[in-house]
Amino acid sequence: MAVEHSASGKTPFRATGPAYIATIAIGHGLKHWYIAAFAVFLPLIEEEYQLTVFGVAMLGTIRQFAGGFPNFFVGYFSDRFRSHWNLILPASFIAAAASMMIAGLMPWYWGVVFFIAMGGVAAAFWHPPAISMLSTRFPERRGMAIAFHGSGSGAGEALAPLLVGAILAYILMDDWRQYVVLAMVPAVAFTILIYWMLAGAGPSPAPAHTRPAKITDTFTMMRYPAFRTLAYMNFTRSFAHFGVLSFLPIYLASDLNMDSAGVGAHVALLTLGGVIVGPLFGHYSDRVGRRLPMVASMVVVAIGMLTIGIVGEGTIMVIALAIMGVFLWSVQDVTNAAALDAAPRGREGSVVGMMFSSSLIAGVISPFIMGAAIWMTDSRQVIFFVAAIVVLPAIVIMAVAPLKRTSGDLDTTS
Repeated sequence: MAVEHSASGKTPFRATGPAYIATIAIGHGLKHWYIAAFAVFLPLIEEEYQLTVFGVAMLGTIRQFAGGFPNFFVGYFSDRFRSHWNLILPASFIAAAASMMIAGLMPWYWGVVFFIAMGGVAAAFWHPPAISMLSTRFPERRGMAIAFHGSGSGAGEALAPLLVGAILAYILMDDWRQYVVLAMVPAVAFTILIYWMLAGAGPSPAPAHTRPAKITDTFTMMRYPAFRTLAYMNFTRSFAHFGVLSFLPIYLASDLNMDSAGVGAHVALLTLGGVIVGPLFGHYSDRVGRRLPMVASMVVVAIGMLTIGIVGEGTIMVIALAIMGVFLWSVQDVTNAAALDAAPRGREGSVVGMMFSSSLIAGVISPFIMGAAIWMTDSRQVIFFVAAIVVLPAIVIMAVAPLKRTSGDLDTTS
């Protein structure tokens, strides 16, 4: 990656490896902070608009679709405009925060839904350029670098429900609309800081002798068994995560009678452990390969889901959420690193777009499957059993499936 140098010949601190990783990881965490606060808003929105089970499922599906559908072309956009990655990231962040603010200003339900969805669209423009930036600059430490990026998002996913829930419960009296408006002030400052840090590192030039990116590249990747395998792995993880998250806040609030602070604290457990362990997990995958961490993670997730489905509440539920949270979030980074190991040069964004497109499918169908299961059993606790059933086949498949491209290189040469 081309970077500027000072008159003394030293690399400016903004372009150094640690500063580069920290900027992208922290920016990722901030972006997820603004989006993840929705988990605490959900019970308040459900109560305000008197949503049914399928109303909640519809809201979750619209939100996931809006955040996932752009990945079909954002990967192309990332590869095509790779020299502008340092502009795309802060633009994605401020647009996501602004969308959530406008949602809080909307008095009618579908206005709220629309702008929450637009927040997901804006957020989708972060992952392909950010992960590509780290993958191309740290090819020998790809798993660790991407895991730091994932830890940033994990921190945002964990701390936002925890702290926003406390703010709503003890300061703003559950006025989520006031919160999203006030949160816009620091968002502007963070945007300026992210841009300044990334501008100091310089743009990422395209690899030599590659043809221009095509919008069909994301779909072309699916010709290869390794990419299909890894997309399936990402689908499974996302189904378990998004499916449970669609109803977990309401389960905690309605079935276990928790306030916003309690809901936020328990939702935070789904990712909190991954914030600390994620980089170590990524480093471990750099050393021993990607397969063992992926398979082991899915075993832990399956056991955790079954445990919560059986006990339903109490200390055991908290412990299971915490242990499962170490792996449920971290394994996504190892899976993405495996996909980028197999990616042809110059198509990193398209590969990331493909991976997150598989999350789209999971995010769209999982709320309705979970909602149907709740309707048939009259129990929200069933969502944990459904998640476990979906995860179990992935354990066997990922133990033997190919993780490398073996049928020839994709044609990216000019």
